[in-house]
Amino acid sequence: MPFHSIRFKIVLWHMLILSLALFIFGTVLYHNFYLKASDDTDDILRSRAKGFEQSINTYWEAESMAIAQGNRRVHFTKEDNINFIRLARRWVEEKINDPDLINIVVRIFDAHGNPIASSRNIPIAHLNESIFHNVKKGADHFENVFLMEDEKPSSFRTLTTPVMEGRRLAYIVQVASPLSQIHTVLRSLRLSLLVLLPLTVILTGLSGVFLVQLTLKPVDQMIETIHQIRAENLKLRLKIPGTRDEIESLARTFNEMIARLDEAFTTQRQFMEDISHELKTPLAVLKGELEVTLKKIRSTQEYETAMHSILEEVDRLAGIVGNLLTLARFDAKTTELDAQPLDLNALIKDAIEVMQVLAIQKDITLQFNSAHTVDITADKNHLRRLILNLLDNAIKYTPPGGKVSVDLRQQKETVDLDIADTGVGILPKDLPHIFDRFYRIDKSRRSAGFGLGLSIAQSIALAHGGKIEARANDPQGTVFTVSLPLKPKQVIEF
Repeated sequence: MPFHSIRFKIVLWHMLILSLALFIFGTVLYHNFYLKASDDTDDILRSRAKGFEQSINTYWEAESMAIAQGNRRVHFTKEDNINFIRLARRWVEEKINDPDLINIVVRIFDAHGNPIASSRNIPIAHLNESIFHNVKKGADHFENVFLMEDEKPSSFRTLTTPVMEGRRLAYIVQVASPLSQIHTVLRSLRLSLLVLLPLTVILTGLSGVFLVQLTLKPVDQMIETIHQIRAENLKLRLKIPGTRDEIESLARTFNEMIARLDEAFTTQRQFMEDISHELKTPLAVLKGELEVTLKKIRSTQEYETAMHSILEEVDRLAGIVGNLLTLARFDAKTTELDAQPLDLNALIKDAIEVMQVLAIQKDITLQFNSAHTVDITADKNHLRRLILNLLDNAIKYTPPGGKVSVDLRQQKETVDLDIADTGVGILPKDLPHIFDRFYRIDKSRRSAGFGLGLSIAQSIALAHGGKIEARANDPQGTVFTVSLPLKPKQVIEF
C-alpha cells in the first residue's frame, strides 16, 4: 500500500486517532485507579487509627482503675503521664504480632510530638514541626513519606491523628501503610497498558487495511473504468456499486458528468458541422462568383453586379461570424453589461418601429399592448437586440395576413414580455431545442437566417438574471415569454 495513497492515509489517521483515544483512556484509567487505591488506603488508615485509639484508651481505663485502688491521689490524665507512656509501650509490644498490624505501622507520640513507641524496627524521631502544628489544632494529616525500615528506605502512606482529652491534646497516633503493594499493582497496570494499547492499535491498523481495501474496492473498479473512457466512447458508464453510500453517490455523479461531457462533445461536433454547413454555402457562392467573373473580361455593369453579389455573401459571412463571436463572449462571460434604468415601453416601441417595415412587406399586423409604463434596470443595447431577434423570428415564420402581438406585464419583482405570432407553430418535440445554435425545425425554415437569433436572445436573458421560454399559441403559432427581474440584486458580468 503506497504511502501517498488514500488507503494509507485513512489507516494512518485511524491509528493516530485510536492511539490518542487509547492514551487518554489509559491515562484516565491509571489516574483513577491510583486515586481509588489512595482513597482505599486512607480509609484503611483512618479505620486502623480509630481502632488503635479505642484499644489504647481501653487499656488505659483498665490500668487507671487498678492504679486508683492502690493510690487515690494518682494523676489519671494521659498528657505527660509516665504511666500512660509505659502503657502505650506495653500495648505496642503486645500488638506487634497482631494480624491488624501485619501491613500497618503504628507509632505513638506524646502531646509534645516526642516519640513514645513504634510497632516496627523503624527509627522514630521527633514529629515533624509542620505536621505537629496541624495535628495540635485537632486536624488529621495524610502524607507520603520515605521511612528507613531495616536500614532500607521504604515508601509509606501515613496518617497522623490527634487524640484529644477534653480540649487538650493527650497524645498522637501515627499509622503508616507501605505503598509497595500499590506500586506493584500500578506497575503491573502500566505494563499491561504499555503492551495492550500498542497491540490494540497495531491489530486495529491491520484490520483497518483489510476494511479499507474492502470499502474502496468499488473505487478501484471505477478508476479502471474511467481509464477506459475516451472521447470516442463517452457512452461508457461506471458500474453503480449499490452500496447506498458516498461511493454510490460518487459513481452516479461521475456518470452524470460523463453524460454532460458526452452531450457537450456531441453538441460541439454538431456545432462544428453546422458552422461548416453555414459557411460552406456563402463561400461556395463567393468562389463561384469570382471564378465566373475572372473567366473573361466583363463590362463595368457586370463587374458591379458581381461585386454586389460578393458583398452580400461577405455580409452573410460577417453576420454569422459576428453572431458566433457574441455567443462566444456570453459563453466565456467576458461581455460586460451596462445596466442602467430604462423605460421598457419606449424600448419595445422603438424595436417595433424598426421591424414595422418587414411586417408591412408581409402584410403582418404588429401590435403592442401595455397597461402602464414599466421601468427596468438592464443593458439597453443587449435588451433591444433580444426584442429585435424575437420580433424578427415571429415575423419571419408568420404567413402574410397574420398577426404578431407584444404584451408587457409587470409582476411583483419581475416583468414578463410575451411575443406571440400566428405562424406555423412549433411541434412539442422541437420546443426543447429551439434555443440550440443552428437548430432548425424543418426544411421550410432552412433558408431563413442562421439559427443563432434565439440562442443570442436566450444568452441575453440569462445574462440579466432572467429566462426565456416558448409555448404553443392558441389556436396556432408560438408564444415566446421573456421574464426579467425589475431590479437585479447585482449586475451580472459576462
